Amino acid sequence: MKIFYSSLIRIVSGALPLFSFFLPITSFAATAPSLGTSGAFGIISSTFTNSNTALQTAITGDVCYTTAPVTPPVTTTGTITVPCNASTGTDQGSALADINSQVCTSLGASVTLSGTYTPGCYSSTGSMDIALGTTVTLNGAGVYIFRSAGALTTGADSFVALAGGATASDVFWAPVGATTLGAYTTGGIPPATPTFVGNILDAAGITFGHFANLLGRAFAFGGTVTMDANTLAVPSASSLATLRVIKVVSNSNGAGTSVPSTFNLHVKLSGTDVSGSPAVGTATPGTLYSLAAGTYSVSEDAVTAYTYISSFSGDCDSGGVVVLTSGSSKTCTITNTDIPAPRTAPASNGGSARILPLIGIIKVPSPLALPVGPGLVNYEYTVSNVGGQNVIVDVTVTDDKCSPVTFISGDLNTNKKLDIAENWKYNCASTLSTTTTNTAVASGYSDGSYRDITIATAIATVVVGTSTQQEIVSPSLVAPLIHITKVPSRLIPFLFGGGDVIYSYTVTNSGVVPMNEVTVTDDKCAPIAGPFGDSNSNSLLDPVETWAYACVSNILVSTTNVATVLGRANGFTATGYAFATVLVESPGFPNAGFSSFGESTKRGLVIISVILFSLLFLSAASFYRGRI
Repeated sequence: MKIFYSSLIRIVSGALPLFSFFLPITSFAATAPSLGTSGAFGIISSTFTNSNTALQTAITGDVCYTTAPVTPPVTTTGTITVPCNASTGTDQGSALADINSQVCTSLGASVTLSGTYTPGCYSSTGSMDIALGTTVTLNGAGVYIFRSAGALTTGADSFVALAGGATASDVFWAPVGATTLGAYTTGGIPPATPTFVGNILDAAGITFGHFANLLGRAFAFGGTVTMDANTLAVPSASSLATLRVIKVVSNSNGAGTSVPSTFNLHVKLSGTDVSGSPAVGTATPGTLYSLAAGTYSVSEDAVTAYTYISSFSGDCDSGGVVVLTSGSSKTCTITNTDIPAPRTAPASNGGSARILPLIGIIKVPSPLALPVGPGLVNYEYTVSNVGGQNVIVDVTVTDDKCSPVTFISGDLNTNKKLDIAENWKYNCASTLSTTTTNTAVASGYSDGSYRDITIATAIATVVVGTSTQQEIVSPSLVAPLIHITKVPSRLIPFLFGGGDVIYSYTVTNSGVVPMNEVTVTDDKCAPIAGPFGDSNSNSLLDPVETWAYACVSNILVSTTNVATVLGRANGFTATGYAFATVLVESPGFPNAGFSSFGESTKRGLVIISVILFSLLFLSAASFYRGRI
């Protein structure tokens, strides 16, 4: 079972391409290799030769070589470096290593490119060609890699064209053999548009046919670049953003054995998986995506092997949402921590001596936002005994983005036990430089030999603005805070066979902004009745309101379930979770006085009916009072 634990709340399919002029050819996702400090260069070579026949060669960008051309280009707008710095060879080698490490869709051996290609990585075990007079179209924003184990050759009067947001800076050609770009022969004058686009990384050498024009780069460190009345222009920097998704799994509680690759991770835009998504989870450095600017959501498929808390960190908000701007580089980390599985209660005379504990925690940051830039935030935590039927011992509070969390007050009788009526206060301070979502976890145990664990979480987001946003009024920056508690009607174990349990949910607004679209779900109970308590009937969870929900479920075996509440405000999604366990005894002793399964069912239905009627009555009363 999976629980997304957050607050504001690659199928890599590589179909073998059909060489068609009508259907786009798709591939495994590609990521752009870094060109290091060599991005400004149009030509990197050991030997550079050039002929200025007819019109003359013009280069927009920097050039470096060891052996200069007898006839240099008429125009070079950038810096000419002789010889090339060793770093340019390092940059070329590193970029090729990156390209060669990526998973590509094989087009076969000695292939001829034709038709339309979408972003991705394509490879050939032999040469890669473009036929005479053929136009190959690269369609769509993203990274294109064409990797050949042989030579790269384009026929005369052929073109590589860009469409649908594709840009030359995001196209990479990496042949092992030499590259030859076919001449342009039409009309006796250079073409109005480039005949070839992208970054050519080829130590075996790059030869330009007469009037072949390149929007891109020709990197042949250790090789020769030969030009003949050509135009080469270094393209504008890529507008693509990079998103790195990292998966972390913690089995610290001994309840899970999963590893990052157990999980299938998604990156979606408007609900649709991007190229390369979903992909199996990978630890650092994670899975890298090159994406157009936009708002993306990161998520993962459910894993039923064990119960866990899932939290987002890095540049994703707690709901896995990340905003990418042109050229930005962001990281999203999804961490899963296992939750101890419920223990089956041993057979007894009814389990009356065993009462499961329930702990709760609320976290409120102060200030709620930093609209004009980085600053100090104090987090205040309130831990309570939600179950209210037994004391809780060995209470701990941790926060994934703030340490240490310090106990302040609340142990009224100084017995180091969270008693039924006590509220324990904790504090932690942290300096935030960027918008931060963090999660606090409170845990404790029942006082006695059973040592039953109870866990609660609280999530908060603090929006950090910049000095250029000083005119923004702080309420527009405040993220919502939501809190949920869940109490089952049965905290003592059922006899073997189980029975009906009524779950009562209480939802409150811990922040200062009203929330809309508030929903409550439970992974093991449905339907959930409610809400009850919208006192002004505005369908907003106001800061002063408490909303109630209820659900009944027949429990046959020991069960831990998780309730999730979502609420939205100011463009953020707040999320809260509540955990509860109901135990069912293993067989071993006869019934010692508890009612039978059938009677339990009847009683449960009567109780839930009474609760729902009462809640409806109270809600109606509040509604009419507001109109008197």
